Amino acid sequence: MAHLTLTSKIEKATKSHSPQYLACGLLCIGGFVGGTITGWSSPGLPSLQASGQFLLLPSDISWIASIVHLGLVASAPMAGYMIKKVGRRNTLLLSALPFVIGSTTLAFPVRVWMLYSGRFFDGLGLGFSIIAGSVYLSEISEPSLRGSLSVVWFVSIRLGVLFSYSVGSLISHDKLSTISAFLSIIFGVGILYLPESPRWLMAKWRRQQAIDALCWLRACDVNNPSPDVLSEINEIQDAVIRSESDRNTLTIASFLCKSSILKPTLIANALMFFKESCGGMVFSYFTVRIFEETGSALDSHVSGIAVGVAQLVPLFVTTYYVDKVGRRTLLILTYIILSTSLVLIGLFYEFRTGIEHKISANQAGWIPLVLFLIYHAAYSGGPFVLTWTVSSEIIPSNVIGFVSGLASAFGWISSFAFTRYYKDMNDGLGVANTFFLYSILSFLSAVCIHLIVPETVGKSLEDIHQHQKQEGCETESEITQL
Repeated sequence: MAHLTLTSKIEKATKSHSPQYLACGLLCIGGFVGGTITGWSSPGLPSLQASGQFLLLPSDISWIASIVHLGLVASAPMAGYMIKKVGRRNTLLLSALPFVIGSTTLAFPVRVWMLYSGRFFDGLGLGFSIIAGSVYLSEISEPSLRGSLSVVWFVSIRLGVLFSYSVGSLISHDKLSTISAFLSIIFGVGILYLPESPRWLMAKWRRQQAIDALCWLRACDVNNPSPDVLSEINEIQDAVIRSESDRNTLTIASFLCKSSILKPTLIANALMFFKESCGGMVFSYFTVRIFEETGSALDSHVSGIAVGVAQLVPLFVTTYYVDKVGRRTLLILTYIILSTSLVLIGLFYEFRTGIEHKISANQAGWIPLVLFLIYHAAYSGGPFVLTWTVSSEIIPSNVIGFVSGLASAFGWISSFAFTRYYKDMNDGLGVANTFFLYSILSFLSAVCIHLIVPETVGKSLEDIHQHQKQEGCETESEITQL
């Protein structure tokens, strides 16, 4: 009897979670497209050069790889505005358009400037989908699923990267872009079947639509909402009322003075910078080129595929532990692993000649491959996904559009700078010293996260924001007394 009761509860829970899984699955199509765009440069640029279709200078290669970040930067303020004005779902829907434009342009380029513009539009779509998608998932998910669903979404991005690395080694750059364009259309159609975020609907005082959306997400009868759904709606409504009260008194001065707003804003911006300063996106874009320079024991494209697998597998580990160990602990641990890996890679470059004298060059070629696999595994399982998860959780709902756009833009400007000037850093500092610099930045990131980032695991968004508000009031009270 007890076994039947337990089975019934499990089946009921699974059924109530199914719509959230479905919503996450449809978002994952967009994540996969974003991954194919992120991974495009690694096989696409060598393919583009080998085709002889265009005479590309070294500066062209750097710009084609990095200009996607300018698209990301441009999309940040627009996405922050749009998720507030037109909704999270509609912003996701609109993100499919620049995806299609960018990928189609790259599939049929006739001038070099089309390569630039195609990558820029891809960056726009990626920015819209990441900002809107992270906010949407955090708002529709139950606290017990929020971390896991966020990680699953980033799993799809890594699957897209792996797809570009593997399939891109077999087909030309234009065919790879054609596949991305086709998947972008499927993504746009899929988003049509999702409801809008109940939190956004309630912020627009569309209570009945918010109830209907939450009923869909919680697998509840729309005509007879369950007490749990009505209770959750009331919690959201109370949070919206508090947010509206705060928004009405929100000025630039209060924004800068209120610890409950300023602190999560600074933390979100810091996390975005940390994510880029460890070099994750740089080494992802130039994977094939780096392995060609290091003399990897495997073919450079095969090494790139191995990196794609290394980026994917840790996400399943993170999915399991993110709601058990916590976001903060995983971030600190992975940044320490990143720092250690980069030090060892730098040492390999510094003493490469001596190492190859003691062992064969073929055996020495395995060293950077193994270290890069460890590096990419740590980056993928930590900063790549948890930065967005934590940022979307700690930013107060009344300023999430503006702050998420600001933090994303800051992070992507940093990413553009690190990517655009990576070769210049190598030329100016030397390859080994470049890795040492990234190692120092990774270690400092771990220290800062230990000092400033709060733990959010197991807490509802209302609890997180209310706690920050109470902390802010205490801090402001102490300042006043002084």
